[in-house]
Amino acid sequence: MNNIELVHFVEWKKIPDEACEKTMNDLVSWGVTRIVAHPCWGMKDEAAPGFFDNCRALLKKYALETPACHAYWGAANDISPEEESALEELLPRHKSFLEKLSALGVKTYTMHIAMKQDGSTRWNTIEKALEYLLPEAQKNKIILALENGSENCAAQKELAAFVTSFANPFLGVCYDTGHAHCYGDREWKRTLDILAPHIVTCHLHDNSGTFDDHNPPGGGTINWAEMSAALKALPRLLHAETESGDWSQDSWNKFRDMWY
Repeated sequence: MNNIELVHFVEWKKIPDEACEKTMNDLVSWGVTRIVAHPCWGMKDEAAPGFFDNCRALLKKYALETPACHAYWGAANDISPEEESALEELLPRHKSFLEKLSALGVKTYTMHIAMKQDGSTRWNTIEKALEYLLPEAQKNKIILALENGSENCAAQKELAAFVTSFANPFLGVCYDTGHAHCYGDREWKRTLDILAPHIVTCHLHDNSGTFDDHNPPGGGTINWAEMSAALKALPRLLHAETESGDWSQDSWNKFRDMWY
């Protein structure tokens, strides 16, 4: 068994609040010990303070660890908004969420970057965002992980160079297997090779190379024996996150059997 832990993703925003405890109990009965913290916990806490603490109490009750989290995401939350002035509102929210997540033992915080309509990336805006957030990440011992998306391999090289230029141990990359398989010039190995020195976490899901389906292993054309071996050889990888839209027990078993 390898020593890179598998962290299970659950789509908490689709689960009624009253079903949270039952869901955690179910996860434990499947043998899950680590789950991905969800951004909706922070968003709900913004609207109703105390929600996050309730989640934390349930996690403790069921002895569920949360080493990974996805950042707030979407056009209103990503760190590369069309209008740079939007950073003034969104960055304090990320900063506050990072502080809350430190209490959960989160180690990686995956963030989307976005491309302009002409295919370029807003590196200047992202740089300003990271200059603001990295001190908070370092204080809370959480690595900010920039995720490969629909960008081509040329853009992945820009991402690798960008992360290298910071030379900060609290900045890395999240390697998304599904994105690399159906985007990134549809060459997941090439994307992996480009980003390899910086990858601290990964999102695991399958597709057939034409659409970002977010299926469990076997629901596409990724060679998982080859993929998992390549991921486990990465020098900075801390954990691997499942990220299928199907997070059922059957899906968990497929990820577990593939990974271990």
